[in-house]
Amino acid sequence: MILRLNRGIEGFLQLFYPIFRKWLAFDIYAYLAVGAINTALNIFLFAILYEFILPKEGWIFSGYSIASYTVALLVAFFATIPTGFWLSKNFAFRNAATGTKKTGKQLLKYMLVVGQGLGSDYLILKGLILFLNMEPTLAKIFSTVIVLTFNYLLQKYFTFKKSEA
Repeated sequence: MILRLNRGIEGFLQLFYPIFRKWLAFDIYAYLAVGAINTALNIFLFAILYEFILPKEGWIFSGYSIASYTVALLVAFFATIPTGFWLSKNFAFRNAATGTKKTGKQLLKYMLVVGQGLGSDYLILKGLILFLNMEPTLAKIFSTVIVLTFNYLLQKYFTFKKSEA
């Protein structure tokens, strides 16, 4: 099943790459493509949770008020970490070092990068909602674009940097 999924994703990437070949190196194109898949999943989960499942008024937990968009952000984030790492390692940064030990280090670095991404995403999301009175789902889309741009650079040059020969 995983082999079939790998082939399907690789086929999808190769099918559309000729359109973007003039403007993007394959690793950037692949990062954007698989990142778009994971980001769409993240935004979809956020929207479903926020719009249909969680109470709009938020929750009071041990005397603290927690906004529903905060809970939706966290659940969507933790749900898409495994898919994001797998897609990045296998399709966007496949020239990175391999091996069990390297993969463990990469996963740790990936968690650090996405952790800072979560913090940045939360601060931007909160700022757009509180200061610009933006609707939470739209604010999530804007914050995601900003965070993903920075995360690409961190993933390429920190998490999945090519090993020195």
